[in-house]
Amino acid sequence: MKKRNKANRLFLFLLIAGSVFLSIWGIKSYYSIHQAQKKLKKTEEKLIQMELENRELKDQIDNLANSFYLEKLAREKLGLAKKGEVIYKILPEEK
Repeated sequence: MKKRNKANRLFLFLLIAGSVFLSIWGIKSYYSIHQAQKKLKKTEEKLIQMELENRELKDQIDNLANSFYLEKLAREKLGLAKKGEVIYKILPEEK
C-alpha cells in the first residue's frame, strides 16, 4: 500500500511539474510570437513608407527629363529668370 501511495505521489508531482513546465514554455512561446508579429508589422509599415518614397523619387526623375519642369524648378528654387524678366519679391510687412 505504501509503494502505491509513493507511486501516486510521484506521478502527481511529475504531472504538476510537467504542467508547470508546459505552461511556462507556452507563455514564453506566445511572447516570442507576439514580439515577432510586432516586428513584422513595423517592417511592413517601413516597407510601405519606402515604396511611397521610391515612387516619389521616380516621379522626380521622370520630371527632370521634362524641360518645363526644369524651368519651373529653376525659377522656384533658385530664383532664376529668363532674359528681360523682372523678379518681384514681396516681403512681409514689419510690425
